[in-house]
Amino acid sequence: MVKYLFTKYNLGSIILLIIISFANLCGNAQVNSAQQPNRQQKFNPLTSNVEEVLPPLSVLLDSAVVHAAQVNYEELHAMRNRYEIKRARLEWTQYFGINLDGGWGNWLTSDYMNVHGGNAGIVYDNAGSKRWNYAISYFVRFPLSSILKRPNEIMIAKKEVEMSLALRDQRANEARLSTILYYNAMIQAQNKMKISNEYQEYTRIQMQMADLQFQNKEIEIAEYARLKEIQIRGANDYEQYKSEFSMNYQLLEEMTGMKFKLINELK
Repeated sequence: MVKYLFTKYNLGSIILLIIISFANLCGNAQVNSAQQPNRQQKFNPLTSNVEEVLPPLSVLLDSAVVHAAQVNYEELHAMRNRYEIKRARLEWTQYFGINLDGGWGNWLTSDYMNVHGGNAGIVYDNAGSKRWNYAISYFVRFPLSSILKRPNEIMIAKKEVEMSLALRDQRANEARLSTILYYNAMIQAQNKMKISNEYQEYTRIQMQMADLQFQNKEIEIAEYARLKEIQIRGANDYEQYKSEFSMNYQLLEEMTGMKFKLINELK
C-alpha cells in the first residue's frame, strides 16, 4: 500500500502532508501540557495495559466469590439446615413431660352433726383456712412411628446441608468463570482497540493525502471513495472495540464489587 501511495501520489504533496501532520502533533502536545501542567496523568487504555494497573486476577476471583449474592444465599441456607439437624436430634424430648399444677387461696369448710336426732340436735361447725394446692405428674410416650423415622429425618437434614454446600460451591465456580471471561474479554478488546486506533491513524493520513490528490485531479472518484470506505470501516471497528472494552470493564466492576476508578469515559 505504501509503495502504491508513493507511485501514485507526487512526492511534493506527501512531504507537505508530513510537515503539516508533524506540526499538528507538536501543537496538540504543547496545548495538552499547558492545560494540565500539574494534573496526575490518568490511565490511557490506548497506551497502557489495563492488566498492569488492575488488582491480580486471583484477588478479583476471590472478590467475585465474596460479592456473589447466590453464594451468600446458599451459605445461609446451609446454616439453616444445620439447625434442622439439631432440631431432628432433639425431637425425642417432646415425648417426655412434667405437669405441674398449683394454687393458693382461702378454703372454707362447713360440717354439721345430728347429736340427739331431729332438727334440734344439729350442730354446725364452720371453719376457714388458707392453703397451697399443687399437683405434679410425669408422662412418657414413645410413638413407634416417631422412633422409626427419627434416623431418616436426621439423615435428610444432613443431606440438605450437603446439597446447599455443593450448590454454594457451584455458584462460586460460576462467579469465578464469569470473572475470567470478563477479564480476558476486556484485555482482548483493549488490544483490538489499540490496533484499530493505529489503523485509524494510518487511514486518516491516507485520506489527507487522498484529499490533496483528489483536489489536484490525480486520482479518480472511485479510488477516493474506496479510500474513504476504508477509513469509515476502521472508525467503526474502533468504536466497536472501545464499546466492548468499556462494557467488560463495567461488568468486571459489577462482578467483583470493586471500583477500579481507572476510566470515566473513553476518548
